[in-house]
Amino acid sequence: MVRFASRDWCFQLLLICGVSSITSVASAQTITSVSVLTDPQQSESYVHVLNISGTEFLKLGAANTTIPAFIAPSAGTVDARILSDTLIEARFTADPDDQIKSIVIAPAAKPSLSNVVPEITCKPDDILVQYEIAPLNQAKNTFGNGLAKNYHIIQLSIVSKCGRRIVVPLGGVKIEPVWHERQENDKHDYVFGAPYIAPYGLDHVISVYNTDRTLTGSRALILNITQGMTTVGSAIQGFFGPGFTQGVAIFGGGFRNAMLEVMKDMSAQQLKSLSSETFQTTETVGSNGSPPVQKFIFVPKTLVKLPSGQFQRIDNINSITITWFTSSESTQTQNATKVENMQ
Repeated sequence: MVRFASRDWCFQLLLICGVSSITSVASAQTITSVSVLTDPQQSESYVHVLNISGTEFLKLGAANTTIPAFIAPSAGTVDARILSDTLIEARFTADPDDQIKSIVIAPAAKPSLSNVVPEITCKPDDILVQYEIAPLNQAKNTFGNGLAKNYHIIQLSIVSKCGRRIVVPLGGVKIEPVWHERQENDKHDYVFGAPYIAPYGLDHVISVYNTDRTLTGSRALILNITQGMTTVGSAIQGFFGPGFTQGVAIFGGGFRNAMLEVMKDMSAQQLKSLSSETFQTTETVGSNGSPPVQKFIFVPKTLVKLPSGQFQRIDNINSITITWFTSSESTQTQNATKVENMQ
């Protein structure tokens, strides 16, 4: 297993290969390019495939001959296999984000070959960002009526065509809202809010969801009122006749059970969807298109009364911009494209 380190790899290669080997007279064999096939599942234990392209490799040894390859920065060597006159292959284990700086082929009693690998960078054109607002009915079925009526639920999709993974923090999702403007028939005095806002986090929306399911939602109100009436009826049934007692038993038993059958409890499925499909504190987007990120973000849409007595409400979303970065690059920003008619 190869473990990349930050030591001076040039000095290490000089010690391993020997100055005389590196400074040997140039031969006909050359390395023209080096590429690494990365793990599509971003697994740290994946055996990465290193393809070394060049010319006249069969002069270094017969086909399927194994020769040592020194990968920098690294703490050891890997076995490379000569596949053809133009291709040498090596396999090694490393984190998907690690980048090869240089490689040296050092066959026994042969001149060594070296190549400096260009650094992989991500350009804005490599990152595809789209968003779409979920229809009300779909939002109700997936996340419950409480969140559907209180939030604009937006599906944000991010795909990276870059050769490296990128990281997108929730705080890096910048939303330009469309604030409600006061109309002639409005009872309230509306004012605009900030030009840009951030989406709500998972902890906040779960709290709103739980409150709706247990206290303020229509299902919770009906069941709580039914249970309350049954409790009161049970307490006073001794003052009335057998018919009242039987009515209380039916109301608190069969009638309530029938209501539970009609008003199915979808809490388990909705909480599972909420936990797995909501944008987390940070999301990692896989390299080369796999795996992408497709998560939901939440923007409040309910009426808010300010301390001044004025009101605010977000009617729509005008635009979304994400901020993303890699482990060795500066922060980049990217505008999202809106997709209409989400199914």
